[in-house]
Amino acid sequence: MHPHLTKLSFCALTALAAVWAPAHAASSTANATIANFRLELVDLDLNDGITPSITFTRQTWSIETRGAGQVQTLDQAGATSIENAFGSAHGTLSDSTVGSTASVNHPLPLDNTYHAYRNDSFRSATFTLSPNTQLIFTAVGTVSQEKLGYFDYASSYVAMQGALWGTPDGVSDSFRNDYGTGEGSASMKLYGSLSSDDRVAEGRFLLQTYAILSGPVTSPVPEPSTYAMLLAGTFVLGAVARRRRAVSAATA
Repeated sequence: MHPHLTKLSFCALTALAAVWAPAHAASSTANATIANFRLELVDLDLNDGITPSITFTRQTWSIETRGAGQVQTLDQAGATSIENAFGSAHGTLSDSTVGSTASVNHPLPLDNTYHAYRNDSFRSATFTLSPNTQLIFTAVGTVSQEKLGYFDYASSYVAMQGALWGTPDGVSDSFRNDYGTGEGSASMKLYGSLSSDDRVAEGRFLLQTYAILSGPVTSPVPEPSTYAMLLAGTFVLGAVARRRRAVSAATA
């Protein structure tokens, strides 16, 4: 066999492998995060002699992570994680951050297995607010979905909401910020405020994130440029084969 033919064949096969490898080493991901959460008190009446204050009467923390037939839960600040060869799910909770992530690794075996990875995390609190006080909530929310195959259900979601009960009759003030996506990514400023009148008020706020990838998954579809490179590689291999036959015939 002619030496330069062997080298040409090797280079062509190496190029094909390099082109195809990224599609077989990729992951679909879903992320949802609330970060930099802050509370601020504003005195609405500087002459009433009351110092603005908030007193938490109850706080609830919850992380639920599912995947690979496993479930992890946590009822306090912290983190959970489930991971195997096919995907992962994670959740985090702290005073300033709530986060959810899910991922599925490609390619998956064609064994009719239903793959689902998800996390749902939230923090809620009830409180009393001093009279003539404004309570301001701020945070930064981000959601993203990068899918390399078809999923029955895929979503990333963030929410920040609050309500204030000034009287026993019902809600006197409220706000809600939420955003969800099944495609692409986005970042947004989350803002809300609650204001009491001349009486002590009771209220509640909630921070929530979830991310999920669920369902039968197909292999990632190569980009058009990848098809072009694969086609070019096929032509190179064809040329190598034809030249090899020509050399063999000439030396026979």
